[in-house]
Amino acid sequence: MSQIKQLWKEIMEPTEEFTPVPFWFFNDAPDETKIRLQLEDYIDKGVHALVLHPRIGIPEDIPYLSSKYFEVIRFIVKTASEIGMRIVLYDEGMYPSGSAHGMVVGENPDFASKGITLVKDPGDREILTRMPDGKYLVYGFTGGTIRGIHFSEDDGEAGAPKSADILNPQAVETFIHLTHNRYYEELKEYFGTTIFGFFTDEPCALGRNATDYREWVPGMEEEIVAAGGDLIELGALFEGGENKTTSIYRKLVKYHLRETFYKPLSDWCHEHGISLMGHPAESDDIEEELYFHVPGQDLILRRVVPKTGGLTGKDSVQAKLAADIARLLGCRRNMNECFGVCSRDNIPWYFTGEDMKWYIDWLGIRGVNMFVPHAFYYSVAGKRKDERPPDVGPNNIWWAHYRHFSDYMKRISWLMTDSDDYTEVAVLCDNNNVPADEIAELYESQIGFHYLPVSMVKDGKEDGYKIILNVLGTEFESMSAFDNVHLVHTADEILELTKQNEYIYLKTVVAEPAAKDLRSVRRMKKGNDLLFLSNEGSHILKTRIQVTNMENPVWIDLWEGNVYNCQYTVASEGTVWIELELNPCETALIVSDPKGDMKELLRPKLTLEDWTDRFELLTQEENRRIYGCTVDTGEFAAMPECFQVSGEEMAECYCNGELAGVSFWSPHVFDIGSKLIEGKNIIEVIMTGNAANLYADADILFGLTDDDFL
Repeated sequence: MSQIKQLWKEIMEPTEEFTPVPFWFFNDAPDETKIRLQLEDYIDKGVHALVLHPRIGIPEDIPYLSSKYFEVIRFIVKTASEIGMRIVLYDEGMYPSGSAHGMVVGENPDFASKGITLVKDPGDREILTRMPDGKYLVYGFTGGTIRGIHFSEDDGEAGAPKSADILNPQAVETFIHLTHNRYYEELKEYFGTTIFGFFTDEPCALGRNATDYREWVPGMEEEIVAAGGDLIELGALFEGGENKTTSIYRKLVKYHLRETFYKPLSDWCHEHGISLMGHPAESDDIEEELYFHVPGQDLILRRVVPKTGGLTGKDSVQAKLAADIARLLGCRRNMNECFGVCSRDNIPWYFTGEDMKWYIDWLGIRGVNMFVPHAFYYSVAGKRKDERPPDVGPNNIWWAHYRHFSDYMKRISWLMTDSDDYTEVAVLCDNNNVPADEIAELYESQIGFHYLPVSMVKDGKEDGYKIILNVLGTEFESMSAFDNVHLVHTADEILELTKQNEYIYLKTVVAEPAAKDLRSVRRMKKGNDLLFLSNEGSHILKTRIQVTNMENPVWIDLWEGNVYNCQYTVASEGTVWIELELNPCETALIVSDPKGDMKELLRPKLTLEDWTDRFELLTQEENRRIYGCTVDTGEFAAMPECFQVSGEEMAECYCNGELAGVSFWSPHVFDIGSKLIEGKNIIEVIMTGNAANLYADADILFGLTDDDFL
């Protein structure tokens, strides 16, 4: 088999290693038959791993970490092992991590979350200093809680478990003893095989609902003063201000959090043959990531909005930041807990297949190579369906066709694993100070770059870069690290360099005309030069791109699995101009096929006829509309192969009773060529409305766009 054919085979059929690893909300009374059937169904849909997440809705007669609880957990893990599924354990009941569902505080009430706050009357709290305005900076219990696993334990409810002070080494030691050691005791034969990770989720020392407090470690006042700070200046923490002392304070808190919480968890996982997984609390956290064996982040709450480009604000850095840190640490994988509460217009469950595809592309082209969908629900009974929706798997409208999504995530994960890029540009960043808006032009100009933490420059890990962008204005004691690089301070300076022939290669492609919504990344994998492209905008993108080191390029559609000829002209030896047209929510993988080995797989790109007007509404159900038309092949000079229709949302096409395809966004394109017969053909298009119509009593329109209701 030729090299390009072998590449094609691996792209189309990635191994189970690259499976999506969804959160599975264990949130109801366990039923062994139901659990086994669900896990088997996941495998059928291409999902071969999950994060076993205890979630609100577990009956109160199954206390967290009790013997009865572990009877269920053991059955789940044993079943997964038997059917070839892998498990990531979750370290809390429910989140944020570090409290063992209040059991840490139960062991010792003094382990409850503590912090500093400003008060007029200090009461019996420890006074750190008195402010000029007469208020006191005091240290005491925050009253923080976590979200629990039983009803009545949510935010603001009386039973919400008390959070633990994860800046207290003894509290963390207790947490590990109660959770990690107990899980190992119960499941040790599965560690390192079926169980391959422990997930820690946005750890927080203060607990939830403790907004008047800030983190603190006893004795930190001495550290602050020793570093040249003044405790009085900490008043700015409660006013949104910044000064020298707040800067010292933030660095010290992060240091203690890493050493007290993240490091012990990382060491424990390493010693027990599994990976520390999960993510820190903030999208621009850096130093915490250094302790993860699979660095990760959390794409939630639609903080990045589809089709806007996703280039501004601190949340826009998270995917690339985690991927770049993983590369610097030599970690093969990085992960993202994605899609959580990413509903449109603040309507619960209003999340579309198009949104999910856009987010996968957004994450993948930035280097994410493990997708952790949030979430698959064990049960949506009663209030469970309202707990951080939507379910993006088995309880959504696309579940019967989920292989489209799971295969696509596998293909991108494979593409972004064990592959090298051509990047010689680094963007300096620091903990919670990661350039975003300042470097948007790099994305829009197709200039590849890596985020490079300042701490790693100081450790001598900046080798290999030709240009380092210091937007932060960071000063270094020694500038020897930059002897052989261009040290620049704005993205515009890099753009100016690319106008010189010597630096034109900094662009992964040269687009004419300019295409700000075009994202591109160049990878080398197994000797193959791969160019991955994505349209992150809301309109069809038309341009031509100049690409080097490409001979007889072909276009691989990772979503549908089709291969097309590229329309191109040779600019010079080894350089071609490729005509590019990408729809919104469309990607392309461009590869060289110098010997024409892919010829037999090539499909022509057809000009599609819009058949929307041909269809009539036949049947209307609760959340489905069935449309039909009759097509006589005698109407056509040549047998039609494909057509398109416009409409919302999921469309399934049947030709003469056989499924001809499914589409999750408009325009919906269907290939019916192989299912047509001579003469009359009956074609049906079934439009299914958004899941919000079923679970949130929404009234989101759906159907073909020429229907009267639209």
